[in-house]
Amino acid sequence: MPYDLLDRVKVVELAMYAFAPSAAAVLADWGADVVKVVAPEIPDTLMGNVIGGLPNTDVGVRFMWEIMNRGKRSIGIDVSVDEGRDLLLELVADADVFITNLLPARRRKYRLEPDDLFAVNPTLVYGRASGHGNEGPERELGGYDHTDFWARTGIGDAASMVCDEFAPQVGPALGDLASGAFFAGAIAAALVRKARTGQGGVVDVSLLSAGMWMASPGIVASQLYDVANIPRFRHAQLTNPTVAAYATKDARYVYLAGIQTGGHFEAFCDLIDRADLRTDPRFVDGAARAAHAAECIAELDTVFASRTLDEWLPILRKMTTPWSLVQTAAEAARDPQAVANGYLTTIEGTNRPFPLVMSPARFDEQSTTLTRAPDHGEHTDELLLETGRTWDQILALKAKGAVL
Repeated sequence: MPYDLLDRVKVVELAMYAFAPSAAAVLADWGADVVKVVAPEIPDTLMGNVIGGLPNTDVGVRFMWEIMNRGKRSIGIDVSVDEGRDLLLELVADADVFITNLLPARRRKYRLEPDDLFAVNPTLVYGRASGHGNEGPERELGGYDHTDFWARTGIGDAASMVCDEFAPQVGPALGDLASGAFFAGAIAAALVRKARTGQGGVVDVSLLSAGMWMASPGIVASQLYDVANIPRFRHAQLTNPTVAAYATKDARYVYLAGIQTGGHFEAFCDLIDRADLRTDPRFVDGAARAAHAAECIAELDTVFASRTLDEWLPILRKMTTPWSLVQTAAEAARDPQAVANGYLTTIEGTNRPFPLVMSPARFDEQSTTLTRAPDHGEHTDELLLETGRTWDQILALKAKGAVL
Protein backbone atom coordinates (compact mmCIF):
# COMPACT_ATOMS: atom_id res chain seq x y z
CA MET A 1 0.00 0.00 0.00
CA PRO A 2 1.19 3.57 -0.65
CA TYR A 3 2.17 5.64 2.37
CA ASP A 4 -0.40 8.28 3.28
CA LEU A 5 1.58 10.43 5.71
CA LEU A 6 1.36 13.37 3.31
CA ASP A 7 -2.03 12.53 1.90
CA ARG A 8 -3.74 15.64 0.50
CA VAL A 9 -0.45 17.54 0.56
CA LYS A 10 0.08 19.12 -2.86
CA VAL A 11 3.60 19.87 -4.06
CA VAL A 12 4.43 21.87 -7.17
CA GLU A 13 7.96 21.27 -8.38
CA LEU A 14 9.72 23.48 -10.93
CA ALA A 15 13.18 21.94 -11.10
CA MET A 16 15.57 19.95 -13.26
CA TYR A 17 18.42 17.49 -12.70
CA ALA A 18 18.60 15.62 -9.40
CA PHE A 19 18.84 17.53 -6.10
CA ALA A 20 15.47 19.28 -5.84
CA PRO A 21 13.59 16.58 -7.81
CA SER A 22 14.93 13.89 -5.47
CA ALA A 23 13.46 15.77 -2.50
CA ALA A 24 10.09 15.89 -4.24
CA ALA A 25 10.42 12.16 -5.01
CA VAL A 26 10.82 11.44 -1.29
CA LEU A 27 7.72 13.54 -0.55
CA ALA A 28 5.86 11.55 -3.22
CA ASP A 29 7.04 8.33 -1.54
CA TRP A 30 5.45 9.64 1.66
CA GLY A 31 2.12 10.23 -0.05
CA ALA A 32 2.23 13.78 -1.41
CA ASP A 33 0.66 14.64 -4.76
CA VAL A 34 3.68 16.03 -6.61
CA VAL A 35 3.09 17.98 -9.82
CA LYS A 36 6.32 18.35 -11.77
CA VAL A 37 6.36 21.37 -14.05
CA VAL A 38 8.57 20.94 -17.13
CA ALA A 39 9.40 23.26 -19.99
CA PRO A 40 7.40 22.10 -23.03
CA GLU A 41 10.32 21.94 -25.47
CA ILE A 42 13.22 21.15 -23.10
CA PRO A 43 13.46 17.56 -21.86
CA ASP A 44 15.40 17.02 -18.66
CA THR A 45 18.98 15.86 -19.05
CA LEU A 46 18.27 12.91 -16.76
CA MET A 47 15.91 11.44 -19.34
CA GLY A 48 18.95 10.38 -21.36
CA ASN A 49 20.86 7.96 -19.05
CA VAL A 50 24.11 9.70 -19.95
CA ILE A 51 26.36 7.96 -17.41
CA GLY A 52 29.96 7.47 -18.49
CA GLY A 53 31.31 3.94 -18.36
CA LEU A 54 28.02 2.08 -18.64
CA PRO A 55 27.53 -0.22 -21.64
CA ASN A 56 26.07 1.47 -24.70
CA THR A 57 22.88 -0.56 -24.38
CA ASP A 58 19.25 0.47 -24.45
CA VAL A 59 17.83 -1.18 -21.33
CA GLY A 60 14.39 0.37 -21.83
CA VAL A 61 14.51 2.29 -18.54
CA ARG A 62 15.60 5.91 -18.00
CA PHE A 63 16.85 4.92 -14.58
CA MET A 64 18.15 8.30 -13.41
CA TRP A 65 14.87 9.96 -14.37
CA GLU A 66 12.93 7.20 -12.61
CA ILE A 67 14.94 7.51 -9.39
CA MET A 68 14.35 11.26 -9.11
CA ASN A 69 10.77 11.45 -10.40
CA ARG A 70 8.89 8.31 -9.41
CA GLY A 71 5.35 8.84 -8.19
CA LYS A 72 4.89 12.29 -9.71
CA ARG A 73 2.58 13.78 -12.32
CA SER A 74 4.04 16.03 -15.00
CA ILE A 75 2.67 19.10 -16.74
CA GLY A 76 4.38 21.06 -19.52
CA ILE A 77 4.19 24.82 -18.86
CA ASP A 78 6.22 27.60 -20.42
CA VAL A 79 6.61 30.00 -17.51
CA SER A 80 8.32 32.56 -19.76
CA VAL A 81 4.97 33.53 -21.29
CA ASP A 82 2.27 35.28 -19.28
CA GLU A 83 -0.35 32.59 -19.80
CA GLY A 84 2.09 29.92 -18.62
CA ARG A 85 3.16 31.87 -15.56
CA ASP A 86 -0.47 32.57 -14.69
CA LEU A 87 -1.19 28.84 -14.89
CA LEU A 88 1.75 28.05 -12.60
CA LEU A 89 0.46 30.61 -10.08
CA GLU A 90 -2.94 28.96 -10.29
CA LEU A 91 -1.38 25.59 -9.42
CA VAL A 92 0.58 27.18 -6.57
CA ALA A 93 -2.48 28.96 -5.19
CA ASP A 94 -3.90 25.76 -3.72
CA ALA A 95 -0.58 23.97 -3.14
CA ASP A 96 1.10 23.34 0.19
CA VAL A 97 4.67 23.28 -1.10
CA PHE A 98 6.59 24.81 -4.00
CA ILE A 99 10.05 23.41 -4.80
CA THR A 100 12.51 24.96 -7.22
CA ASN A 101 16.19 25.00 -8.11
CA LEU A 102 15.93 27.95 -10.48
CA LEU A 103 18.82 30.34 -10.09
CA PRO A 104 18.01 33.75 -8.55
CA ALA A 105 18.19 35.56 -11.89
CA ARG A 106 15.65 33.16 -13.40
CA ARG A 107 13.37 33.45 -10.39
CA ARG A 108 13.44 37.22 -10.70
CA LYS A 109 12.94 37.12 -14.47
CA TYR A 110 9.84 34.94 -14.20
CA ARG A 111 8.66 36.71 -11.01
CA LEU A 112 8.75 33.49 -8.98
CA GLU A 113 10.53 34.72 -5.88
CA PRO A 114 8.98 33.82 -2.49
CA ASP A 115 7.06 37.09 -2.17
CA ASP A 116 5.59 36.62 -5.66
CA LEU A 117 4.16 33.25 -4.67
CA PHE A 118 3.16 34.30 -1.15
CA ALA A 119 0.98 36.92 -2.84
CA VAL A 120 -1.23 34.13 -4.18
CA ASN A 121 -0.69 31.66 -1.31
CA PRO A 122 0.36 33.24 2.01
CA THR A 123 0.74 29.88 3.80
CA LEU A 124 2.91 28.29 1.12
CA VAL A 125 6.06 26.38 2.08
CA TYR A 126 8.62 27.61 -0.47
CA GLY A 127 11.49 25.15 -0.88
CA ARG A 128 14.62 26.62 -2.45
CA ALA A 129 17.45 24.28 -3.50
CA SER A 130 20.80 25.81 -4.43
CA GLY A 131 24.42 24.97 -4.94
CA HIS A 132 26.00 27.50 -2.59
CA GLY A 133 23.22 28.87 -0.37
CA ASN A 134 21.03 31.95 -0.60
CA GLU A 135 23.55 34.40 0.88
CA GLY A 136 27.10 35.41 0.03
CA PRO A 137 29.01 36.39 -3.09
CA GLU A 138 28.15 33.21 -5.03
CA ARG A 139 24.43 33.11 -4.32
CA GLU A 140 23.65 33.90 -7.96
CA LEU A 141 25.72 31.00 -9.31
CA GLY A 142 24.83 27.39 -9.94
CA GLY A 143 26.59 24.32 -8.60
CA TYR A 144 26.61 20.55 -8.81
CA ASP A 145 27.03 17.88 -6.19
CA HIS A 146 30.47 16.81 -7.38
CA THR A 147 31.70 20.40 -7.00
CA ASP A 148 29.81 21.83 -4.00
CA PHE A 149 29.04 18.67 -2.01
CA TRP A 150 32.10 16.54 -2.79
CA ALA A 151 35.00 18.79 -3.71
CA ARG A 152 34.27 21.96 -1.77
CA THR A 153 33.42 20.52 1.65
CA GLY A 154 36.52 18.42 2.31
CA ILE A 155 34.84 15.12 1.53
CA GLY A 156 36.73 14.65 -1.73
CA ASP A 157 39.97 15.71 -0.07
CA ALA A 158 39.48 13.10 2.66
CA ALA A 159 38.70 10.40 0.10
CA SER A 160 41.80 11.34 -1.88
CA MET A 161 44.24 11.01 1.00
CA VAL A 162 44.61 7.29 0.33
CA CYS A 163 44.80 7.65 -3.46
CA ASP A 164 47.55 8.68 -5.85
CA GLU A 165 45.24 11.27 -7.41
CA PHE A 166 42.06 13.19 -6.63
CA ALA A 167 39.20 10.75 -6.02
CA PRO A 168 36.11 11.74 -8.04
CA GLN A 169 32.70 11.45 -6.41
CA VAL A 170 31.97 7.75 -6.11
CA GLY A 171 28.75 7.78 -8.14
CA PRO A 172 26.30 10.00 -10.01
CA ALA A 173 23.96 12.08 -7.83
CA LEU A 174 25.52 10.91 -4.55
CA GLY A 175 25.41 14.42 -3.09
CA ASP A 176 22.11 15.22 -4.81
CA LEU A 177 20.34 12.24 -3.23
CA ALA A 178 21.75 12.87 0.24
CA SER A 179 20.92 16.58 0.03
CA GLY A 180 17.47 15.81 -1.36
CA ALA A 181 16.67 13.60 1.62
CA PHE A 182 17.69 16.43 3.99
CA PHE A 183 15.59 18.85 1.92
CA ALA A 184 12.54 16.59 2.11
CA GLY A 185 12.90 16.33 5.88
CA ALA A 186 13.17 20.11 6.21
CA ILE A 187 10.05 20.60 4.09
CA ALA A 188 8.18 18.05 6.20
CA ALA A 189 9.18 19.99 9.34
CA ALA A 190 7.86 23.19 7.76
CA LEU A 191 4.60 21.40 6.97
CA VAL A 192 4.28 20.43 10.65
CA ARG A 193 4.64 24.09 11.59
CA LYS A 194 2.11 25.05 8.94
CA ALA A 195 -0.39 22.51 10.28
CA ARG A 196 0.14 23.77 13.81
CA THR A 197 0.19 27.55 13.23
CA GLY A 198 -0.92 28.19 9.65
CA GLN A 199 2.46 29.75 8.89
CA GLY A 200 4.28 28.90 5.69
CA GLY A 201 7.77 30.17 4.92
CA VAL A 202 10.99 29.55 3.03
CA VAL A 203 13.10 26.41 3.36
CA ASP A 204 16.68 26.63 2.11
CA VAL A 205 19.02 23.67 1.62
CA SER A 206 22.16 23.86 -0.49
CA LEU A 207 24.54 21.20 -1.73
CA LEU A 208 27.25 23.05 0.20
CA SER A 209 25.27 23.02 3.46
CA ALA A 210 24.42 19.32 3.11
CA GLY A 211 28.02 18.42 2.31
CA MET A 212 29.31 20.43 5.26
CA TRP A 213 26.86 18.64 7.54
CA MET A 214 28.14 15.26 6.36
CA ALA A 215 31.75 16.44 6.63
CA SER A 216 31.21 18.17 9.98
CA PRO A 217 33.60 15.96 12.02
CA GLY A 218 36.47 16.92 9.73
CA ILE A 219 35.44 20.57 9.50
CA VAL A 220 35.04 20.99 13.26
CA ALA A 221 38.23 19.05 14.03
CA SER A 222 40.16 21.18 11.54
CA GLN A 223 39.29 24.26 13.54
CA LEU A 224 40.02 22.76 16.95
CA TYR A 225 43.30 21.03 16.08
CA ASP A 226 44.57 23.42 13.40
CA VAL A 227 44.80 20.67 10.78
CA ALA A 228 43.65 20.63 7.16
CA ASN A 229 41.40 17.61 7.67
CA ILE A 230 41.14 14.53 9.86
CA PRO A 231 44.00 12.37 8.57
CA ARG A 232 43.21 9.17 6.69
CA PHE A 233 45.68 6.39 6.10
CA ARG A 234 46.48 3.63 3.68
CA HIS A 235 45.90 0.11 4.90
CA ALA A 236 49.38 -0.59 6.27
CA GLN A 237 49.52 2.75 8.11
CA LEU A 238 46.13 2.56 9.84
CA THR A 239 46.18 3.46 13.53
CA ASN A 240 43.60 0.84 14.57
CA PRO A 241 44.16 -2.62 13.06
CA THR A 242 40.63 -3.71 13.95
CA VAL A 243 39.05 -0.92 11.88
CA ALA A 244 40.35 -2.10 8.55
CA ALA A 245 39.53 -4.14 5.45
CA TYR A 246 41.41 -7.40 4.96
CA ALA A 247 41.79 -9.32 1.70
CA THR A 248 40.82 -12.98 1.63
CA LYS A 249 42.61 -15.66 -0.37
CA ASP A 250 40.26 -15.03 -3.30
CA ALA A 251 40.73 -11.22 -3.18
CA ARG A 252 37.51 -10.30 -1.42
CA TYR A 253 37.62 -7.71 1.35
CA VAL A 254 36.22 -8.11 4.86
CA TYR A 255 35.83 -4.83 6.73
CA LEU A 256 36.05 -4.97 10.52
CA ALA A 257 34.18 -2.26 12.41
CA GLY A 258 36.49 -2.18 15.43
CA ILE A 259 37.00 -4.45 18.43
CA GLN A 260 36.36 -2.38 21.52
CA THR A 261 37.09 -4.63 24.50
CA GLY A 262 39.77 -7.04 25.56
CA GLY A 263 37.26 -9.84 25.83
CA HIS A 264 36.06 -9.30 22.28
CA PHE A 265 39.63 -9.27 20.98
CA GLU A 266 40.37 -12.53 22.75
CA ALA A 267 37.22 -14.09 21.28
CA PHE A 268 38.23 -12.80 17.84
CA CYS A 269 41.70 -14.38 18.15
CA ASP A 270 40.11 -17.70 19.06
CA LEU A 271 37.73 -17.52 16.10
CA ILE A 272 40.52 -16.94 13.60
CA ASP A 273 42.65 -19.75 15.15
CA ARG A 274 45.31 -17.36 16.39
CA ALA A 275 45.09 -17.70 20.15
CA ASP A 276 48.77 -16.77 20.29
CA LEU A 277 47.86 -13.16 19.44
CA ARG A 278 45.97 -12.90 22.73
CA THR A 279 49.15 -13.11 24.76
CA ASP A 280 51.53 -11.45 22.35
CA PRO A 281 52.79 -8.40 24.33
CA ARG A 282 52.51 -6.28 21.17
CA PHE A 283 48.75 -6.87 20.97
CA VAL A 284 47.73 -7.64 24.53
CA ASP A 285 45.48 -4.58 24.87
CA GLY A 286 44.20 -1.62 22.87
CA ALA A 287 47.15 0.60 23.71
CA ALA A 288 49.62 -2.07 22.70
CA ARG A 289 47.81 -2.76 19.44
CA ALA A 290 47.82 0.96 18.64
CA ALA A 291 51.54 1.19 19.37
CA HIS A 292 52.21 -1.82 17.14
CA ALA A 293 49.44 -1.28 14.61
CA ALA A 294 51.54 -2.01 11.52
CA GLU A 295 52.70 -5.32 12.98
CA CYS A 296 49.16 -6.30 13.95
CA ILE A 297 47.89 -5.41 10.47
CA ALA A 298 50.61 -7.56 8.92
CA GLU A 299 49.60 -10.52 11.10
CA LEU A 300 45.92 -10.13 10.22
CA ASP A 301 46.76 -9.73 6.52
CA THR A 302 48.37 -13.17 6.67
CA VAL A 303 45.44 -14.62 8.60
CA PHE A 304 42.74 -13.41 6.23
CA ALA A 305 44.75 -14.32 3.13
CA SER A 306 44.88 -17.94 4.31
CA ARG A 307 41.20 -18.64 3.56
CA THR A 308 38.70 -17.88 0.82
CA LEU A 309 35.62 -15.79 1.53
CA ASP A 310 33.42 -18.90 1.57
CA GLU A 311 35.69 -20.35 4.22
CA TRP A 312 35.62 -17.14 6.24
CA LEU A 313 31.88 -16.50 6.21
CA PRO A 314 30.82 -19.18 8.75
CA ILE A 315 33.64 -18.01 11.03
CA LEU A 316 32.83 -14.32 10.77
CA ARG A 317 29.15 -14.92 11.42
CA LYS A 318 30.07 -16.02 14.93
CA MET A 319 31.68 -12.66 15.70
CA THR A 320 30.04 -10.33 18.19
CA THR A 321 31.80 -7.33 16.64
CA PRO A 322 30.12 -5.88 13.50
CA TRP A 323 31.83 -6.53 10.17
CA SER A 324 30.88 -6.36 6.53
CA LEU A 325 31.87 -7.78 3.22
CA VAL A 326 32.97 -5.00 0.86
CA GLN A 327 30.26 -5.46 -1.75
CA THR A 328 29.66 -4.27 -5.27
CA ALA A 329 26.46 -2.42 -6.12
CA ALA A 330 25.19 -5.62 -7.74
CA GLU A 331 25.84 -7.54 -4.52
CA ALA A 332 24.12 -4.84 -2.47
CA ALA A 333 21.01 -5.35 -4.62
CA ARG A 334 21.02 -9.05 -3.64
CA ASP A 335 22.00 -8.53 0.00
CA PRO A 336 19.66 -10.75 2.07
CA GLN A 337 19.25 -8.04 4.70
CA ALA A 338 18.34 -5.44 2.08
CA VAL A 339 15.93 -7.90 0.46
CA ALA A 340 14.30 -8.78 3.79
CA ASN A 341 13.67 -5.11 4.56
CA GLY A 342 12.38 -4.29 1.09
CA TYR A 343 15.06 -1.70 0.40
CA LEU A 344 14.97 -2.57 -3.30
CA THR A 345 11.63 -2.97 -5.00
CA THR A 346 10.38 -3.70 -8.50
CA ILE A 347 7.89 -1.43 -10.21
CA GLU A 348 6.02 -1.60 -13.48
CA GLY A 349 7.46 0.62 -16.17
CA THR A 350 6.18 1.65 -19.56
CA ASN A 351 8.34 -0.93 -21.32
CA ARG A 352 9.28 -3.43 -18.62
CA PRO A 353 9.43 -3.96 -14.86
CA PHE A 354 12.55 -2.50 -13.28
CA PRO A 355 14.16 -2.10 -9.85
CA LEU A 356 14.18 1.05 -7.73
CA VAL A 357 15.70 1.68 -4.33
CA MET A 358 13.26 2.89 -1.69
CA SER A 359 13.88 6.21 0.05
CA PRO A 360 15.38 5.53 3.48
CA ALA A 361 12.48 6.07 5.90
CA ARG A 362 10.08 3.24 6.60
CA PHE A 363 6.80 3.79 8.45
CA ASP A 364 4.59 1.46 10.49
CA GLU A 365 6.84 -1.51 9.67
CA GLN A 366 5.54 -1.49 6.10
CA SER A 367 7.08 -0.69 2.74
CA THR A 368 5.28 1.66 0.41
CA THR A 369 4.30 1.05 -3.20
CA LEU A 370 6.17 3.03 -5.83
CA THR A 371 4.89 4.00 -9.26
CA ARG A 372 6.92 4.95 -12.31
CA ALA A 373 8.04 8.45 -13.19
CA PRO A 374 5.90 10.36 -15.69
CA ASP A 375 6.85 10.98 -19.26
CA HIS A 376 7.71 14.58 -20.13
CA GLY A 377 4.46 16.53 -19.57
CA GLU A 378 2.44 13.32 -19.52
CA HIS A 379 -0.35 14.67 -17.32
CA THR A 380 -0.75 18.11 -18.88
CA ASP A 381 -4.30 17.52 -20.11
CA GLU A 382 -5.35 15.73 -16.93
CA LEU A 383 -4.10 18.51 -14.68
CA LEU A 384 -5.60 21.25 -16.84
CA LEU A 385 -8.97 19.52 -16.72
CA GLU A 386 -8.66 19.41 -12.92
CA THR A 387 -8.44 23.22 -12.94
CA GLY A 388 -11.91 23.30 -14.50
CA ARG A 389 -10.81 24.29 -17.98
CA THR A 390 -12.68 23.13 -21.02
CA TRP A 391 -11.02 21.41 -23.96
CA ASP A 392 -11.40 24.58 -26.01
CA GLN A 393 -9.53 26.54 -23.35
CA ILE A 394 -6.82 23.89 -23.18
CA LEU A 395 -6.37 23.93 -26.94
CA ALA A 396 -6.13 27.71 -26.86
CA LEU A 397 -3.30 27.50 -24.31
CA LYS A 398 -1.52 24.95 -26.50
CA ALA A 399 -1.89 27.15 -29.52
CA LYS A 400 -0.17 29.98 -27.67
CA GLY A 401 2.69 27.66 -26.64
CA ALA A 402 1.87 28.17 -22.94
CA VAL A 403 1.50 24.43 -22.30
CA LEU A 404 2.66 21.21 -23.86
